[in-house]
Amino acid sequence: MADDLARRGYPLVLTARSRPALEDVARRIRDEQGVEVIVQTSDLSKLDGVKELIAALDAQDIRPSILVNNAGFGLNERFEEHGPERLEAMLHLNILALTTLTHVYAQRMKTHGGGHILLVASLAAHMPAPLMAAYGASKAYVLSLGEALHVEFAPQVRVTVLSPGYMETGFDDTSGFRPNAATKRTALAPASVARIGLDALFAGKASVVAGRANKFAALLARILPRTFMARQLYKSAGERFREG
Repeated sequence: MADDLARRGYPLVLTARSRPALEDVARRIRDEQGVEVIVQTSDLSKLDGVKELIAALDAQDIRPSILVNNAGFGLNERFEEHGPERLEAMLHLNILALTTLTHVYAQRMKTHGGGHILLVASLAAHMPAPLMAAYGASKAYVLSLGEALHVEFAPQVRVTVLSPGYMETGFDDTSGFRPNAATKRTALAPASVARIGLDALFAGKASVVAGRANKFAALLARILPRTFMARQLYKSAGERFREG
């Protein structure tokens, strides 16, 4: 996302927990694209981290006109096996942090003439997700929130929800997700997904699913009974566990 926005000429504020990793990305983008990049570390999986990020940007008089809410992680295991602290951190990051940042900056965008907000959900938002039940539910929240705010905030603030499918990122390491061969064949490069999401945002779309195979899967989820979908996905997820 950062690279794509920089290529479009936008200055950036990057945030994550690791400053060294952020500084490396910021340095590369400055060198390649010549845009201003500000680094601000934060742990958005904690309430204090969200408050500290907002306060830090306020102290620098930074007023974002574009907000990309793409921080998140998943847990790929049986629901009862989730550690309580890990589950709470995931739900806080995927739901509460995203909601708080959207709430704060949407109000400010409306006050200062408008803006754009991209919320990153998941293909899992469109269907039941056995063995990723809480993650899928958190992303279903993002999808529902974003589609409602797309109408509520228009025309001053444009809100778009991006639903990626599987991508080869650090998500696997964090979630424990083990993709099978079929899943890997549908994978899109992160840069392609970013372009799809930002193109949809600037085109004023409410929602976009990245990739043809993922669009078809989301369509099936609307047509087929949800219990049937859940059983089929549970079977597929179980096969991934056995293959792993």
